[in-house]
Amino acid sequence: MDRPEVYADLTLLINFIMDFIILWATARMVRITPVLSRIGVAAFVGGIYAVGFLLPSLYVFYTFPAKILFSCLMLLIALPLGSWEVFKRAFVFFYAINFTVAGASIACSYMMKGHNLSSHYLWLVAGIISALLIGIFGVKWFSQRIIPGLLRFKVEMTFEQKRCRGQGFLDTGNNLRDPLTNRPVIVAEYDFIKDCLPADVRDAIKGNHDASQLLDDLIESSWSRRLRLIPFTSIGKEHGMLVGIRADEVKVEWGQNYPSYKNMVVGIYKGKLSTHNHYQMLIPAEIVEGG
Repeated sequence: MDRPEVYADLTLLINFIMDFIILWATARMVRITPVLSRIGVAAFVGGIYAVGFLLPSLYVFYTFPAKILFSCLMLLIALPLGSWEVFKRAFVFFYAINFTVAGASIACSYMMKGHNLSSHYLWLVAGIISALLIGIFGVKWFSQRIIPGLLRFKVEMTFEQKRCRGQGFLDTGNNLRDPLTNRPVIVAEYDFIKDCLPADVRDAIKGNHDASQLLDDLIESSWSRRLRLIPFTSIGKEHGMLVGIRADEVKVEWGQNYPSYKNMVVGIYKGKLSTHNHYQMLIPAEIVEGG
């Protein structure tokens, strides 16, 4: 049986096209302005690397670790990665787009099998189209659909015998800490936890807009021992104070686990954290990581 012929020039061209579009889409997903000249150089290097695979004597350069290192080199050539965090995001997106494009190409080849189609490169067209769609529409879709879903967690809070259940959003910028224990603080909407609070605490929070008067009323309330004052800094407010209430237990659904945290402080926010009510709490990263 004759072995199929593989042309080095076609291998170089096909891989150059695919690498160029995938690197361009990666730049878009990482929100880096694509520099076409740099992407072109990286794509050409990727095409040369693909041609080298045709030479059995170079097999040592095509092991799994070598392929990972070479993909890192391509990213460093193609994109101005200013920090380790940006590089990590680019690496993840690069492989995610690669897998998506490969899946689209395989699916197209499978669906077209048996049809009388003159072109043998429909899989390439499918891959190019999928990469272009990711680059053009992927940023908005990923930020609106995927990221919020990945960063939302079911949360249950217990105050004495009452429970509040809702959605928490992972907030890496939430660095609030309990001054007494130095543990991280959850921020929750007042409307979400108000049914778990006793009447005198609800009256104090709802009726007072003056910080000092609110503090006096809460100190005299039945939950004065649960009271915390949490210092914070935000835009337009350098020395703010957030009222916090100590919860008996907080449970955060994390995959198959449901870790429990005792005596966690919950900061009370009287406004809305999500305009569409997608979540009612801001969860510090430390809690999700098991801190």
